[in-house]
Amino acid sequence: MPEISPLTWTVGIAALVIGILAGHFGWGKRWLKVQSKLHPDYLAGLDYLVNEQPDRALDMFLKVMDADSETIETHFSLGSLYRRRGEVERAIRIHQTLLDRAALAPEHREQALLALAQDYLRAGVLDRAEGLFQRVSEVPRLRASALASLRWVYERQQEWQHALSVYRSLAALKAAPPRAVAAHYLCELAASAMERGDLEGAKRLLREARREAAPFPRAAVLRARIAESEGNYALAMRLRRTAIDEAPKLMEEQLPHLVRLTAPEGRDAMLQGLAAQAESRGPGELKRFVFAAMAAGLRDAAPLRAAIETVFAQDATLQLVRRSVEGARDLPPGDARRMAHEIGALLAGAEKYRCAECGFAGRNFYWHCPACDAWDTFETYLIVKLG
Repeated sequence: MPEISPLTWTVGIAALVIGILAGHFGWGKRWLKVQSKLHPDYLAGLDYLVNEQPDRALDMFLKVMDADSETIETHFSLGSLYRRRGEVERAIRIHQTLLDRAALAPEHREQALLALAQDYLRAGVLDRAEGLFQRVSEVPRLRASALASLRWVYERQQEWQHALSVYRSLAALKAAPPRAVAAHYLCELAASAMERGDLEGAKRLLREARREAAPFPRAAVLRARIAESEGNYALAMRLRRTAIDEAPKLMEEQLPHLVRLTAPEGRDAMLQGLAAQAESRGPGELKRFVFAAMAAGLRDAAPLRAAIETVFAQDATLQLVRRSVEGARDLPPGDARRMAHEIGALLAGAEKYRCAECGFAGRNFYWHCPACDAWDTFETYLIVKLG
């Protein structure tokens, strides 16, 4: 998005303020007629805005706030603009000044509390935002909006039990996000229980997560970890296979665990089964499997040779990479196994995952994006970087 100059922004605010006031006095009347009804300090404030003096403009608008109660909606709009622009301190001044007015109508006081809470949220002052959202959540007409923001606050603070409680309240209002979000909260609680050694509590929470959302591969992965810690390797193996079946994007993460859990004499059969399943799902899934296998150091496994050859033959990008690597490494043309070794080494240091929501990329897999806080948006993102 191109950078917006201060002048463009201030003129935009001025136009909005003028538009709102013109609407208040009647859209069909000319601006000169509207101008005659405006408080002089409002006109002075607009002049300061256009001349890029936002602090003086704000002082004038706050002065008018004391003089004219009919402009209150304009102040809410102005505060919202300041917040979106990142001028949170100015937004707080506007909304706090509104709350300081003894004669403020109850509905406007409630709206100002919600706006002030949003200001603190934008500023990252989560404790103050939390308290205000809790107050506003008692107001029926603003309850859903306040609870939605409060849920986000608890996510940021990793207070998963509180986040789950707020989710339940939103569900009662039919305003909750997808049920998978509640299942993720339960998985977060289960992971904490596992860290404390409360495996039975973790199992109970994971059963509840699967009731909340099914299929839900994260619950299978966590339950597999518990099974492995208890020495039940067969169950751990089945659960990790279930997770891959439900979410093929987990192949990169889960394949090393499957190899580790499988006895040496059974690994070829296991890999052959995974390769056949991936091929049946199409070229994209076969490529995902081959890249996961190369990254896991399985490039020489006999069941993978045909799959590697197929992927290299079908993928135009890999053919270009092959030619580049052959030229850079002095390799004989068409040596797929040697090429798999080279690409596997390159993959070891490559970014493996990307958030489909915001584009954040990294080498680790996250269920909760650390950049945009979206749930379950990470996908395989294997890019071979040469040089």
